[in-house]
Amino acid sequence: MGEAVAQVREVADHLQTLVVQADVLSLKYESELDQGRELAWLLRKVKALSLREKSYM
Repeated sequence: MGEAVAQVREVADHLQTLVVQADVLSLKYESELDQGRELAWLLRKVKALSLREKSYM
C-alpha cells in the first residue's frame, strides 16, 4: 500500500510540473493562430485534470 501511495505522489508531482509548463505554453500560444489556440485549450485540459487529481490525494 505504501508503494502505491508513493507512486501516486510521484505522478502528482510530475503532473504539477506539467501544469506549470502548460501555463507557460498556454500564455505563449494563446494569442497565435488557430493551432496555437487549440494547443492552449489542450494545455488547459491538462491543468483541469491536475485539479481533479488533487481531490484524490
